[in-house]
Order: sequence, then C-alpha cells, then structure tokens
Amino acid sequence: MSTNPYAFYFSKVFDTVRHETLLRKLAQVNIPDCVYNWTVDFFGGHTRSTKFSELTSAFLAIIAGVIQGSAVGPANFVQ
Repeated sequence: MSTNPYAFYFSKVFDTVRHETLLRKLAQVNIPDCVYNWTVDFFGGHTRSTKFSELTSAFLAIIAGVIQGSAVGPANFVQ
C-alpha cells in the first residue's frame, strides 16, 4: 500500500470513469475530428478475462477505466 494517502483516491478516479461519458464530454470540446477519432480508438476494443485456478471467464469488453500508465487518460481530466 502506498504511503501517500491521496494516491489511492487518484487511481480510483481512472478506474471508474465510463468511456461513453468521457467521449461524450470530449465531443463538446473544439478539437480536430482526427484527435477525437484517435481517442475513441484508443479507449475502444479492449477486453478482459479473469482466471482462477483452472477456470477462465469469458472475455468481456472494458467500458470504463483508463489504461494504467497511459499519459492520455489523465490528460482527459484536465479542466
């Protein structure tokens, strides 16, 4: 666990943001279409599954959260 009490809360913000909400808000900003489309592609098309012991779940689409370590995710939250 981090010794910084704020690190946990900061990371949780990126875990819970829905891509649909983020992209809807981003569409209202005056940016070139190619930048918006690139962002849509960046957040789309990711799946996740879980493995426990010998069992593996089906792959499901990731519809919320920001890829850990990406510089793009936090930049989308600057107001």
